[in-house]
Amino acid sequence: MVTIKLLGRPAVFGDGVELDGPRGKKGWGLLTYLVSNGAAVPRERLVRLLFPDAQDGLGSLRWNLAELRRITREPHTFAGDPVTLSLTRDVQVDIHLLAAAPWYEVIDQIDLSAPLLEGLAFPSCAGFELWLEGERQRVVALAAAALREAARDEIASARADEAVGHARRLVALQPWDENCHELLVRALAQSGDVAGARAHVELVTESFLDELGVAPSRSVSAAAEPLMARPAQASRTRTEAQLQAGMTAVSAGASDAGIGSLRRAVAGARAVADPELLVRALIHLGSAQVHAVRGTDEAGGAALREAVAVAERVGRPGLATGACRELAWVEFLRCRFEPAERWLDRAMATVGADDSERAWILLTKGSLRSDAGRYEEAIPLFLDAVRHAEYGGDLRARAMALTHLGRLRLLRGEDDLASEHLEQARALADQAGWLTFASYPLSWSAELAMHAGRIDEAAELFSSAHALAVEVGDPCWESLACRGLGLVAAERGEHATAARLLYDSRMACRRVNDAYVWLEAYGLAAQVAHAVANGLGGVEALMDDLDQLASKHGMRELQAEAAMFRVSAGMTDALEAARSHVACVDNPVLSARLVRLEATLAESTAKVPS
Repeated sequence: MVTIKLLGRPAVFGDGVELDGPRGKKGWGLLTYLVSNGAAVPRERLVRLLFPDAQDGLGSLRWNLAELRRITREPHTFAGDPVTLSLTRDVQVDIHLLAAAPWYEVIDQIDLSAPLLEGLAFPSCAGFELWLEGERQRVVALAAAALREAARDEIASARADEAVGHARRLVALQPWDENCHELLVRALAQSGDVAGARAHVELVTESFLDELGVAPSRSVSAAAEPLMARPAQASRTRTEAQLQAGMTAVSAGASDAGIGSLRRAVAGARAVADPELLVRALIHLGSAQVHAVRGTDEAGGAALREAVAVAERVGRPGLATGACRELAWVEFLRCRFEPAERWLDRAMATVGADDSERAWILLTKGSLRSDAGRYEEAIPLFLDAVRHAEYGGDLRARAMALTHLGRLRLLRGEDDLASEHLEQARALADQAGWLTFASYPLSWSAELAMHAGRIDEAAELFSSAHALAVEVGDPCWESLACRGLGLVAAERGEHATAARLLYDSRMACRRVNDAYVWLEAYGLAAQVAHAVANGLGGVEALMDDLDQLASKHGMRELQAEAAMFRVSAGMTDALEAARSHVACVDNPVLSARLVRLEATLAESTAKVPS
């Protein structure tokens, strides 16, 4: 067994004994790029990235590939053009394990606090340096995801003492993410250390006020409070009534009242010791908390995980299919693709013949692939989701699946198909009375009108979408509509107004700690584009923010956008990073933009006198 360590000081081990690694840091860089990229990579791109100044770049590449074959003891890998990785199971790479394995297989085997390729720099390879910085951000996010999963699972399994240690490591890794602090506070409280939980709330509140100028949300302090006591006179009938009352209130939009009733239902189900009733109550409570406009994902996630644990403990995992799917949805909103996929796989394994549930699982899978820029994989998932939603009579699942399918078509420049999907989605949302969702497909229809040059129509649709979003208090939908209004203002030459609206688009998502990260990045990309096109100040900081946000969450298309913006702003060293990211995304619109950018760059270079 060969084990390759890329986190921290890079090293290679054979059966536990450290071996000689590749001779030279370029070999480590090449290995990291091939492992992280996943797909086959043309040799020409590898030369441009890592051997741009070599007299014989292809020769240098061949020598380093031979080094990689030597250290992995696999003579048939790292071959061909494009170069394919094709490692066997006898070779284990730590960052592969971190991305793919469940937390319990990595938590004590990998140094989660160590940076990728610690101590190595590549000053002569500017494009590779930019790519590596983004990859380092992504690896930190993967490490945080493993620690987060560990703490949450330990809490759900009534091992809160263990969860405290994982949560402390998580807070050290991401000190300005209030969800991490909420998780630590919850773990402390449930371990019996309520005083410690309250002390940490005071500490984090003081730190946030000093450094960020704003206190963490109420959900952090709420996590320190003990669970609701079991009612003295609980009955199954009373608990069922509380559960129904809570579900009805949430469905009617009265989230706070509904969540209160659902909490009482959970307490009642514990008292009557009915596992099936407890699982149902926990799922409805967790779902309500997750989907509330100003929801509390950590609290909702804790309820959903407990539902999974209870269902598995009584040997009926199918009871918690919905909980697994909702947990995947939480991870999807935060663009944490790997844990979301694992929850969806668990949900799919127990979904049975429930077409509505299957539709939600499929549309969430499709949305994950879409956000990662894997559009060809997403399309059949969305189509299957629509089909199952129709079989199950679930109007909302059909509306959501068609909206994201329409969004995908729009991003790929397939406007006719996008229009068809979005019109259907809007009609279904209206038929279902889904007012809290209606703004979302409406904004995408408005963007289609922008694409067609119908600016006045787009302005009217975006204004309606914005008004709806504000009315229901949804900052994510408000962000998307605000972005659109900013683009309309820019198209009309009102650039001061455009700059303010595009700024507001980004800030809308930041008003809550459980917003949809892809939408925040999408709005930020529009803000950067406007700043670059109009020579506005602070553009370099904006590009850095976009690159960091996209890199941290593995949003390859938006990483490509950030790199191309840099090139457009005169930072031509970013061109290789742009090419690398574009190659990972199956979007012809993005590829065409890169071709135009390369042509413009070549034309401007040709005009420079020699």
